[in-house]
Amino acid sequence: MGKFDLKVLLPYYQEVAVLKYGGTLDFDRLERSMEPVRLGQEEFSYQHLEMLKRDNLFPAWWKLPELTRPELEALKDVFRNPQPGDQNLVQKLFDIFKNIEILSCLLRVICPQHYGIYSAPVENLLSIKAETPVKKYLVYLENLAELQEEYGLERIADVDMALFALCCLLAEGYIRQNPDYRQIYLDYLEQPNLIKRISARNALRNIRQENIYYLDLAESFLETDPEIAGILAGKELECLVNDLWENEKKRAGYKPYKTSNMPEKLEELAFRKVIGDQEKEDLQEWWNIRNDCVHLNLSEASEPELKVLRDRVSEMILGLADLKARIKT
Repeated sequence: MGKFDLKVLLPYYQEVAVLKYGGTLDFDRLERSMEPVRLGQEEFSYQHLEMLKRDNLFPAWWKLPELTRPELEALKDVFRNPQPGDQNLVQKLFDIFKNIEILSCLLRVICPQHYGIYSAPVENLLSIKAETPVKKYLVYLENLAELQEEYGLERIADVDMALFALCCLLAEGYIRQNPDYRQIYLDYLEQPNLIKRISARNALRNIRQENIYYLDLAESFLETDPEIAGILAGKELECLVNDLWENEKKRAGYKPYKTSNMPEKLEELAFRKVIGDQEKEDLQEWWNIRNDCVHLNLSEASEPELKVLRDRVSEMILGLADLKARIKT
């Protein structure tokens, strides 16, 4: 098992794209055709759009809108020496083309150094999230720039193609069974890497702001990862018990002895009649579930085992929510 390297997938882009989708755009031809536009040797015109439309596979994936003369005039000089991640340029193109994939394709063939195609498979792989298509594409370009630096790829378009090849491997078993790709797939699956970190970061970017309580976070993870859900619910339990403990100290005006673990705290709270015997038993059982989630190795758990854990954690979440509500009232 070796370290995953995105760069090794780039030479396989054409091959896996043919296996998965029957082919890909003729990027070499399109880049050569569009280079004079980027260098300012030609003004962008309808003939350049026609170059895209004449590609064998472009019409199968995208439909270019019919542009008016003023819209074409507005595009004359916008592609001259485009800069990386130019928000004004991307927004202007989106206002005209109304489709983020089409404008990204155009930017990619005109300036492959700084731009790549925004496609659904790669969007899903990186868990891109943003309020608008333009913001999504800008986040995407930032992610590609990180990966370009990490894996030493020459152009943003190369990162895009390597990621697309990875998507094909991840999506289709018949592709990754090929001996040429199998080890690359296993290295990706079994090793930490920047792609996974970016995906997790994008997916979780706003989850803490949108779920300020640990129980809300726990419920968000319950279906996909009951282990994490149980640990988060355990944090809620810990906060609840600690609050009860501090409130009892203030109310009674005494200093309870320093407890060393959760069972001791629960015993003391029950003794002081802060919680009832049944509540103590429930809290202890939920703490046991939390401990199982922290200490057991569930990475190789079977689906039935995960279901049992998911059911236990679900009961824990519901029980804690009910207990919190009763304590507040």
